[in-house]
Amino acid sequence: MVQQVTAHHLTRLACLYVRQSTLQQVLENTESTSRQYALRERALALGWADERIVVIDQDLGHSGAGSWHLLVHTVCLL
Repeated sequence: MVQQVTAHHLTRLACLYVRQSTLQQVLENTESTSRQYALRERALALGWADERIVVIDQDLGHSGAGSWHLLVHTVCLL
């Protein structure tokens, strides 16, 4: 079996962008939100160290994409 996550990947940050556009979606789509947060556990299972996982969820329940800029900065510049 080919290992898709290599040691090189694990040196990089695992960035999780958790988002629902409206407060109504947050309230109605709890399973979706839970699944998005569960991706953190998946990253841990794949070998990322806890301190190398960044969860960006400041936009949860907001239609604006304010944290999108934080995600782009984190991925591109760090």
